[in-house]
Amino acid sequence: MEPIEQFLATIKETVNLPTQPVGVSLIRDTDQLEGKKIRVKGQRLAICQQIAYSRLYGWSTLVDRTTAHCVLGAACAGLIAPPQRVLDGSVNKGIYQQDQAAAAAMQQAMPRLPEGIKGVVTFPLARPVEGLTADLVVLYGNSAQAMRFVQAFLYQQGGEFVMKSSGDAGVCSRAVAQVALTGEPTVEIPCLGDRRFAMTQDHELCIGIPVSWLERTAKGLAATHKAGIRYPVPFQMPAGCDLPPDYITGDDDA
Repeated sequence: MEPIEQFLATIKETVNLPTQPVGVSLIRDTDQLEGKKIRVKGQRLAICQQIAYSRLYGWSTLVDRTTAHCVLGAACAGLIAPPQRVLDGSVNKGIYQQDQAAAAAMQQAMPRLPEGIKGVVTFPLARPVEGLTADLVVLYGNSAQAMRFVQAFLYQQGGEFVMKSSGDAGVCSRAVAQVALTGEPTVEIPCLGDRRFAMTQDHELCIGIPVSWLERTAKGLAATHKAGIRYPVPFQMPAGCDLPPDYITGDDDA
């Protein structure tokens, strides 16, 4: 079985995510898009909205530098160079940080791909756009499901999983840009825009995985599942629980 097929089969058995895993293809040459059938294109969308279309509706999407709507997401994905108002923190001064210096410090720490990406294509991982391959996978789950992925990531090498967050530009900076830059998986808290404009729910976390990690992630999930670490986590329900006396069956009820 191919790594993507194995990954999809394994997560269905072990974590059963509520929405579809999304493949993200970072287009570096517009020739890659020639003749491709992509359902949602030519619309001004944020990266988080693209992922929402794919994970919730199963639709493929495309944005380029002319249709990427959110300046933070466009800059994180390498579609544009970050404008000065982003780099100097003007965009978030007095909103996310108290002053210009603090705002600039946050922006300088945010992962971004170098400008030069010609397009960002998203699609359900199970149904890729013909002729395109995913560079990375983005999925959403609750904290218990995210825990299972962390356990899978650490199954072979142990150690610890380090999660970083800026409280803004969550999926585009961490689950897309950081994964593409480092080749390592991430877990991130979705940002305000993801919740307001892309239907992300309060309980959800986003998880980014490089395609090169899919096989080892599937093996880690399967092995820990076999060892007894299950999702949903089974509650320990006591026999003979403490019901009110009249609710307890007695000899006369048998």
